[in-house]
Amino acid sequence: MALGSLLLLCGISGLLTGVWSSGGVVKVPCCPKHWVRLNDRCFRVVGEDRTFDDAELACQAIGGNLASILSAVEHVVILALVDKELGPTQTAWIGFNDQAIEATFVWTDGSPSPLAGFRAFNGPQAPNSAGEDCVVTNTGTNTLFWNDVDCTSTVPYVCVADVH
Repeated sequence: MALGSLLLLCGISGLLTGVWSSGGVVKVPCCPKHWVRLNDRCFRVVGEDRTFDDAELACQAIGGNLASILSAVEHVVILALVDKELGPTQTAWIGFNDQAIEATFVWTDGSPSPLAGFRAFNGPQAPNSAGEDCVVTNTGTNTLFWNDVDCTSTVPYVCVADVH
């Protein structure tokens, strides 16, 4: 229900081209069509199977990056979006990876690494499978944890961009 309200709110604000104020028209920031706004960020689930690197390039082509998930609220919203768009048993790329340096995970959009912040791996440890350097949501809300997999696997993906 909360996700539906969020989508409705963004849809309504997307219909507005501005609001009146004493100084004239003020633009109401929102996300582009097919994106969902959460605070000052926009998320989009794309149902095309791609490798991690191809998914990152595809997100960049539409103005974003693979999604960084910086809070429990963003995590729950992204899982709900994946469930809604792709089904409850589908995984999707997010932008967390350790391709450059094994066991040093970074976000593709440059967000701070969640060493002390939000993480959604099963247990306190980072993923521990060498050769599995990229991270997916793990089957929507059926399993709330992230999973590290081979970056050449092909799955759908979630993009993030700043609100404009």
